[in-house]
Amino acid sequence: MDEPAGSRLLTMLKALHRSLQVALTVLTLLPMKPVTSFSAEEKGRGLIWFPVVGALMGFLLALAAWKLESIEPMLASVILLTVWMFISELHHLDALARSINAWLFGETDLPSPHFGVMGVMALIMMIKFAALSVLIEYKLWSYILIVPVAARLLVVALIGFTPIAPRETLAHEFRIEFPYVALFLWLLIALPVALVAGIPLFALFVMLLLIRLRLQQSCGGMTWDAIGATIVLLEAVGLFVAALTA
Repeated sequence: MDEPAGSRLLTMLKALHRSLQVALTVLTLLPMKPVTSFSAEEKGRGLIWFPVVGALMGFLLALAAWKLESIEPMLASVILLTVWMFISELHHLDALARSINAWLFGETDLPSPHFGVMGVMALIMMIKFAALSVLIEYKLWSYILIVPVAARLLVVALIGFTPIAPRETLAHEFRIEFPYVALFLWLLIALPVALVAGIPLFALFVMLLLIRLRLQQSCGGMTWDAIGATIVLLEAVGLFVAALTA
């Protein structure tokens, strides 16, 4: 006997809700009901929501930047970067540290603080701070909106088109039910925006290719830590190039 239409709809809505929870858990520090575990299929479907979560973040950050326009740009940048970090960035710093350790120093673990790693992370945060100061001063809210979306969309592409590194179970689970059709549709929607935004988004694409190359050289493929690290690096590059071309 066929399942009633109402029951199928309820099942579909529950699946969408679970996949959204995956995206919010992986990408943000937003308070929500704790979830003990997700299936590999739910993780794959959660990738559909990555650009949506990026758009939500971008909208909130652009709105905050607009509200801070009356404040001196450097102070406004400190406030905005702090908000950014507590929404998402702090969630990815450990992954960024481990990835820098592997990509630049050839070590696959981080048993103790490495001053080289800490220096690179500080440099990345300084780049974001300086870039935000310029974008706020020139009232370029659109880039503050676009960059979080683009970073999360491109990291989905990275997961989908990069071989998974050996013994990377968590990263592999995202590929079990990877939404290739949804990714293709997202990229089609993003293409006109990329053409208008120009050089900053082209720089993001180049940076993505460099990260993919380094992942294969240093780790043998995609890793779990690379997801968060790539988002932080793409955001920094996008904001920096946008500020340079302002």
